Amino acid sequence: MVSRPSRRPILSLLHGPARRLLRLLRFAGLGCTAGAVLALVTGCGSDGDVNPARGEAVEVTEVASLAKATIDQRTTASGLQPLSGTARCDVSLRQLAYRTKDPRGDQPIVVSAALLVPGGAGCTGPFPLVAYGKGTDVLRDRTLANPDDPETLLLAAMFAAQGYAVVAPDYIGFARSDYSYHPYLEADSEAATILDAASAARAALQDRGVRLRSGVFLAGYSQGGHATLAAQRVAERDRPRDLTVAAAGHSSGPYDPGGTFLASLSLLPAGSAASTLFVPYALTGYQQTYGNLYATPADYFKPPYDSGIEDLLPGTLTFDQLLASGRLPPLLGDLITPRLIADLQTPGSGLRQALERNTLLGWTPQAPTLLCGGGRDPVVDFRNALQAQAAFQARGASVPVVDVEKVPAFAPQFPASLSPPQLAAYHGSTVPPLCLKVVRDQLFEPARAARPDEPVPPPEPLPTVLKETRPWVSPPGG
Repeated sequence: MVSRPSRRPILSLLHGPARRLLRLLRFAGLGCTAGAVLALVTGCGSDGDVNPARGEAVEVTEVASLAKATIDQRTTASGLQPLSGTARCDVSLRQLAYRTKDPRGDQPIVVSAALLVPGGAGCTGPFPLVAYGKGTDVLRDRTLANPDDPETLLLAAMFAAQGYAVVAPDYIGFARSDYSYHPYLEADSEAATILDAASAARAALQDRGVRLRSGVFLAGYSQGGHATLAAQRVAERDRPRDLTVAAAGHSSGPYDPGGTFLASLSLLPAGSAASTLFVPYALTGYQQTYGNLYATPADYFKPPYDSGIEDLLPGTLTFDQLLASGRLPPLLGDLITPRLIADLQTPGSGLRQALERNTLLGWTPQAPTLLCGGGRDPVVDFRNALQAQAAFQARGASVPVVDVEKVPAFAPQFPASLSPPQLAAYHGSTVPPLCLKVVRDQLFEPARAARPDEPVPPPEPLPTVLKETRPWVSPPGG
């Protein structure tokens, strides 16, 4: 069942002192409106908010209501149910607009996220809050606040229908965000986007009477794995807004972009799978954020691809459409210039500085942390996880790594020799639900079961044999 979209009244935009002030004025019989209180608190700026704060909820829009039976029907049809389990809760899907950090300035900007809230009989909370980082996206208008999006179904089935509240940012430059570009694999803005979403979700849900447990669980896949690991680093280093990471599971992420890019040189002229997307996506984003990689795109990208490449991603075309239309070439060697290769091999270049700035290995995780991926991933080399594990272990942190190919229950999906279609589906379709299953059952469920304020049944064991699951989403590369 899908509900009609509705928007919360202005009272829902008031938090903390403003909300308490309104209640006091009404109690005193002064008849003050929420709009008047908002004006008193925020001043007279053109948008009614002179000093907007990061992590502030701007608007919550009701999108859809998913009953347990509906979720079970969809997971049965998609083949996801052997991984997700049957739904224990109904799920309310909402779109959250909130404020986060401008990558190039001090004033917060507005971005959007999907908010999935469990409910129904037997699901009254308090709920753990999961902040989720999605994989690589190229379609500017896409939002996870869409009940028909396969990734949204995955989050609903795997987490929200099992009693977790979930907030999943659309990222800067997507959906409700009108920012001019997306800072792809830029750790500071990724961390801010994830953590500010968690703060805004917590405030918005608590204002609506939804009980949440303290702390936040982090889960991300591919780009999202890089984003949530960056968020964990900031949360544990700076402790913004008293957000405590309860546990963090990062999957198939390029945690060491510098090492990943250097390794790609050995694969020229072809490059790694989808590298003709990832390389310009990251480097044009770094240039627009830091401004010191190149003077013009032609320094790094061969014609005709240099023309318009800074405005190409995200856009209106899928990765396959970008290739078919000639906007990007199939081979990385046909895209990048000798200057780019030289800068990549030159310590101290603007490119190397950007890559090193966004490498996530030089710190020590504090919360229980797990890394997951697939050993034959053709898009993000599994060595990213192993190198991160080694770096953390050298600093005294024990971080387990799970290769889903070595989980006996998943063995039927990974024959000794992978066919071209299986390789094409590996990163974007096959591994994501397996890793989320591992993260939920091996990390999140024990963590929340150990908490005294909410007894939780033990996690369902991994089935001994799983049928091949159907692709849950088909991103350009994850």
